[in-house]
Amino acid sequence: MGSPSPRLLRRRTTKRARSGTRAVLAAASVPLVVAALTTAAGPAAAEPPALPEITPQYFKEASAPVEYEDGYYVVQLAADPIATYEGGQSGLDATAPAEGDTIDFSAGAVEEYSDFLAEERSDVIAEHDVDALAEYDTVLNGFAAHLTADEAEELAASDDVLAVIPDVIYQTTEAVDTTSFLDVSGNNGAWEEEFGSAKRAGEGVIVGVLDTGIWPENPSLAPLSEPRPDQATIDAKWNGECVTGEDEDPAGNIECNNKLIGARWFDARGVSVNGYASPRDSDGHGTHTATTAAGNYKTKVEVDGEKVGTFSGLAPAARVAAYKVCWGGCSGLDLVAGIEAAVADGVDVINFSIGSTGTPEFVDSVSIAFFNAAAAGVFVAASAGNDGPTSTVDHQEPWVTTVAASTHDQTFRTELEFGRDEVDAAGLVGEATWYVKNAVDAAYDGTDPEAAARCDAGTLDPEKTEDFAIVCVRGNLFSDNADQVAAAGGVALIVVDQFERGPATTVTSQAVPVLSLSYTDGQEFQEWVDSKGNPKVSVETSELEDQNAPSMAAFSSNGPALAAGQNLLKPDITAPGVEIVAGVTPDNHAGNDFATNQGTSMASPHVAGLAALLASAHPDWSPTAIKSAIMTTAYQEDQNGDPIQRGAEDATPFDFGAGHADGLEMLDPGLVYESTPVEWIQYICGTPEAYKIQSNCDALGSMEPSQLNYPSITVAELTGTYEVTRTVTNASDKKSTYKADITAPAGFEVSVDTEKFTLKPGESATYTLTITRTDAAFDEWAFGDVTWVEKKGTRTVHEVRSPIVVKPTQLAAADEVSYTGASGSAQIDGVAGFDGSLSASATGLVASDVQTATLTDPDSGTFPADDPQENSHVVSYEFTTPADAALVRFATFDEEHPTGTDLDLFVYVKEADGSLTLVANSASGGSNETVTLPGGYTFVVFVDEWAGPSPLEATLHAWVVPGSDEGNLTVAPAEQDVTLAGDFSLDLAWSGLTEGSRYLGTVEYAADGESIGSTVVGVST
Repeated sequence: MGSPSPRLLRRRTTKRARSGTRAVLAAASVPLVVAALTTAAGPAAAEPPALPEITPQYFKEASAPVEYEDGYYVVQLAADPIATYEGGQSGLDATAPAEGDTIDFSAGAVEEYSDFLAEERSDVIAEHDVDALAEYDTVLNGFAAHLTADEAEELAASDDVLAVIPDVIYQTTEAVDTTSFLDVSGNNGAWEEEFGSAKRAGEGVIVGVLDTGIWPENPSLAPLSEPRPDQATIDAKWNGECVTGEDEDPAGNIECNNKLIGARWFDARGVSVNGYASPRDSDGHGTHTATTAAGNYKTKVEVDGEKVGTFSGLAPAARVAAYKVCWGGCSGLDLVAGIEAAVADGVDVINFSIGSTGTPEFVDSVSIAFFNAAAAGVFVAASAGNDGPTSTVDHQEPWVTTVAASTHDQTFRTELEFGRDEVDAAGLVGEATWYVKNAVDAAYDGTDPEAAARCDAGTLDPEKTEDFAIVCVRGNLFSDNADQVAAAGGVALIVVDQFERGPATTVTSQAVPVLSLSYTDGQEFQEWVDSKGNPKVSVETSELEDQNAPSMAAFSSNGPALAAGQNLLKPDITAPGVEIVAGVTPDNHAGNDFATNQGTSMASPHVAGLAALLASAHPDWSPTAIKSAIMTTAYQEDQNGDPIQRGAEDATPFDFGAGHADGLEMLDPGLVYESTPVEWIQYICGTPEAYKIQSNCDALGSMEPSQLNYPSITVAELTGTYEVTRTVTNASDKKSTYKADITAPAGFEVSVDTEKFTLKPGESATYTLTITRTDAAFDEWAFGDVTWVEKKGTRTVHEVRSPIVVKPTQLAAADEVSYTGASGSAQIDGVAGFDGSLSASATGLVASDVQTATLTDPDSGTFPADDPQENSHVVSYEFTTPADAALVRFATFDEEHPTGTDLDLFVYVKEADGSLTLVANSASGGSNETVTLPGGYTFVVFVDEWAGPSPLEATLHAWVVPGSDEGNLTVAPAEQDVTLAGDFSLDLAWSGLTEGSRYLGTVEYAADGESIGSTVVGVST
């Protein structure tokens, strides 16, 4: 999964997306409705502060949902899907499974309700005269279609439609046998301890893999021995089929067996020309993830004709069902269809090694489908993403288990021999001899030397490359370089690091054999190649070497997760995702059935496989109980007893969540934390995405995200003291007594109201932690844990650990308040996060600078945001703002324009050379648009009439609030003593304002002379 590009929220057609005004989730038989968000005010600054980056996150705050355009959509209808329907339709019984159960698709109630939904969909499709590309009824009630902008808007306005959701293209997230490292193999591993044999580990469980398809001939998917002891269990739940395919070449279709029991393919967009028109995998990614999760026990592995050992999946006795949903990219239409099919087919576990755009939003069509899959009892493991830096973690939903990637205790190494020397090389290759050439000598004449050295696309000349191993400097994806070498006729790829960073970097098997050299060894090797002129080199078959593990992969995306105001810890867990051997497609892996890959894509199926073991051992457990067992038994140290590392620093829960999965300990976790679909909805209603499901929130209420009964505890803005409540359930078959063992985050005190409890099997206990700041640094994260320990004498029986992640803030007060009247008074209340003196002062109030212009022809074209210009429906204004301004704001208002008017704002910084750089926009439905920025810049504001009358008198308000008191707003007291977690109040009074104006100011808060926040004050007269 690649890093997301900056995305401007703007219109590309003449129609508006109204998905923001309809429900987009269905659970507990309650519809959901949406409203818009606004930006927060920027603080005062003596020097120009940094402007916000143009990212999806920023525009999510600044704007409402995107507009409709011609394209692919998921249309969600009003009635609940089968997975969550709890009754209410006349004559139709509930179909939602009871807690711990799965959907019984043979039940008459399910068949009758499915027929009802089909008739409803048929009516909507016919009424709006659209062609359905796919229909859904299990995890989402609706259909997929290619719609014009007009059709999308018409559907969105229908009472039968909850949401019209634009399709999103997702990507797979791509890096030795890891079973011993995870404590599942061996005499004392999970396979033997729980199941008595590896060959029975995972019996009775079906793992569904949504990916690029499957290569059924892979040895790791060979038929299981007959008779199968779990066949009755499988037969009772399996409703799927093996869809062989429609490929023109019969060899492109597939057959299943008693291991690969089902396969389907989905192609709503008609892109199967990019691969086999069947479930067959043309990439290798899907086969790799499927065999990692549930490949057969001890399959012999050969690479380039050389035996390198054996391979086992995590749940070798589990069955596999493959759902091909990716064709280069992965359409959301196909993903929803794949999830739908997997749940309807009867899978117990889904692996989803596919990533989204990286935005912090978590209520979309795919997330909704997974919500209902989890509600129906299906466990979902998903990859955390490969974007590395802070707050890039993907899959931030609490109903999905999000998996980071780390190393394991073995690595493949070989010796690259050249002349009389040899260097250590990373990679999985067989014995070989190659003639070698540096990439600059294999490039087309005239190629830029740096591009040639990196083997950039199109630089290699086949006449110079054919039959050579090519040496490339690191700078592109290994897979891309390997493809370039293979396409030009090369036989191998040797990648050298471009700077010093330690031993040779682990590489993945690709279209040609690939080796990696460290910077130092690589420099020596390249110099030798240059001096010899197309010399010969040789390599031995790679061998396994032990290494200390785990350590976090540099590419693994981390938190804090932004979706819930940073109040939910993601990722949840880490698992091996570096140098993972598993099955692949021989077509594009040099004829090999096995290869190494790396990525969170490879980590996720490890957890899916572990979940399959848990589902086999505890078939009545819910997905949240399985998640809890994996998280609360995780560990945080490497094999040397040191903290898990990321680079040269200690990793944190933002890197690994609860820690590294332990395949043995998870089978007997002692206690579990569980939550329900209703609680998931209440959780959403406590996040910035509540506007998407407002009617559900009105019906069910909300909870603070920190209060979700989750196996980790995260508090993002703690003002002094915060109480967190959790409920645990005894998952063992014995009466057990637990005592609390708390490691408080540095600078905090943590106490628990119940230090000891005793539970019978199945009984629950609720406890409350009180987290209090003592001397922790403000606005910096701190980490600790609470562990519930059961002992028998001196022997520890269970340790149930939950990480505590907390960030203190100095005060909590309203971001913005609004009042009316030329004079008046009000009170602002807040909570202090420290003991000491709180200062408060006023800036402003200042009346807006009102600009008006006549706009015409709103339908004559869209705003050219990349090349902003005035035209008949666009006007611009320039504002130069001082660096000490408390804030700068631009706004338009519905009430100042005729009904049906839709204005948008696009704000640019004017650079020294006169060029314009976009810094913010606001583009909601209607004309209530607001952009707030810091001072110290020259801004050019474009006002675009997207819809409305022609001509239109468009009005823009601009405020530059000075960093000083204008004499018309007072705040009292100017200084007061506050206590940690104590309430405080401020009295506001304003007077002397001119009627018919809009005023803006701020209340600035300070402690010890340092600014600690502000509240924007608006007054309309």
